[in-house]
Amino acid sequence: MSFRKNTFNNNPNYNNNNSSNNNSNNSNNSINGNVDAKLKKIVETITPRAEVFIKEFYYPKYDSARADLIGLYKDHSVSIWNGTECKGPEHIGKLLAEIPHSVHVVETFDAQPVPSDDKENPNILITATGKVTYKTTSQHQFHQTFLLVKDPTNPNLFYLSYDCIRLIS
Repeated sequence: MSFRKNTFNNNPNYNNNNSSNNNSNNSNNSINGNVDAKLKKIVETITPRAEVFIKEFYYPKYDSARADLIGLYKDHSVSIWNGTECKGPEHIGKLLAEIPHSVHVVETFDAQPVPSDDKENPNILITATGKVTYKTTSQHQFHQTFLLVKDPTNPNLFYLSYDCIRLIS
């Protein structure tokens, strides 16, 4: 997985095991309380991608070079910062520029597949929680949700279709 031009790369070779496992019991797995093998495999591949996005890309950039994140958004992308909504890279960039310097500490995150045309490599819904400090004095708990969607012009790249951060305390 790599990043190019401030976009998140959805490398289709990340999961290089493309064998099809046609287990006749798969259709009964959800009835028996077991996770479908294909779904389990998808979740196992998106979780490391989400971790890289959260811990190695998004929050480090957010805390040190926010302007670099603008390339993740498209014209129809929406970002909500504690109730203030912006649409499109230009408006999101202005909002990000107004937010005081921050330091995020991610405590938990979760990733779930969101159905798309590509069943093996879906869009990704990520939630993250932790602590954020603004201007070294104001500390808050936060909860943030991201929807990473495959770029229609390049299916190997994700863009941020939606993100919403709420300060909890």
